[in-house]
Amino acid sequence: MRITNEVIVSRSVDRLQNRLRAYEKAQSQLASGYRIQKPSDDPAGTRRALSLTAAMRAREQELASIDDARGWLDSADTQLQTVLSRTSRARDLTVEGATVKDDAAARALANEIRSIRDEIIAVSNDRRMDRPLFGGFTNGQAVELADPDDPAGGWRTNGADGTGWHEITRRVSDTELPRINVTAGEFLGFGPDGQPLEDADGNAVDLLSILTRAAEAIEAGDSAEASALIGDITTASTRVANVLAEVGTTTNRVEAAQARARDLQLTLRTELSNVRDVDMAEGIMELQVQQVAFEATLQALAKALPPSLAGFLR
Repeated sequence: MRITNEVIVSRSVDRLQNRLRAYEKAQSQLASGYRIQKPSDDPAGTRRALSLTAAMRAREQELASIDDARGWLDSADTQLQTVLSRTSRARDLTVEGATVKDDAAARALANEIRSIRDEIIAVSNDRRMDRPLFGGFTNGQAVELADPDDPAGGWRTNGADGTGWHEITRRVSDTELPRINVTAGEFLGFGPDGQPLEDADGNAVDLLSILTRAAEAIEAGDSAEASALIGDITTASTRVANVLAEVGTTTNRVEAAQARARDLQLTLRTELSNVRDVDMAEGIMELQVQQVAFEATLQALAKALPPSLAGFLR
């Protein structure tokens, strides 16, 4: 077989290019920190890396959803704590008003109870990110007058469809979709139809109506009625406390899901690094090996290739 100078040069250049490509690949891997630069570098590793990346993005979305859920729950917890505290204060005032004899003192107690009632209404109509905190899917007020033209006609609530309460949920894991909201009707004592619950005698037992009746009884000097309403206020306070406990339970569940998602995210990140990232010590060594090999190839070819006419004449 006849080997010409052209063949020798061509093969030598091919070997030199192969060494150069290996050297550049080692440089690129070390500079980027990634062992897999393109799918052909490691098809199986690429598939695994894509799966792990998708799983990490799912965890990131779950964590974003959890942060939103925590915001709703923390806001509800703060406002319900206020309602519970003000209801407790209203009970103390009713206890005092049931025995007060001075008309001026009775009016003062009645006015403070009405002020507490109005404060609870304002808290119930609080908004989060321009949405009603306790209004479910409605865009309007969570609590409003049943008849705007008759302030004494009582109140109604939104946040239910007539058969059940609106449930706002957030996905916190692949299998968990907890409810993150409560409605004003649930802790104030209204039914899913938005109307106040009633006792056996037909009296409204929602917290707002009870406070209104307590203020009227104290102002009128009706000690028997005021005393009877103390138990109703206690029952209403217990209802608020129960809803607050449900919020706390959901918060614990969401926090546990958050901890699991973060732990899983860390595990996935570590596994992805093992599959995709280059070991720095190994990468530096590989770069040095390829550099030495490239330089050795250059030196060998410089001696082996036939000199050019200009080189020969020199």
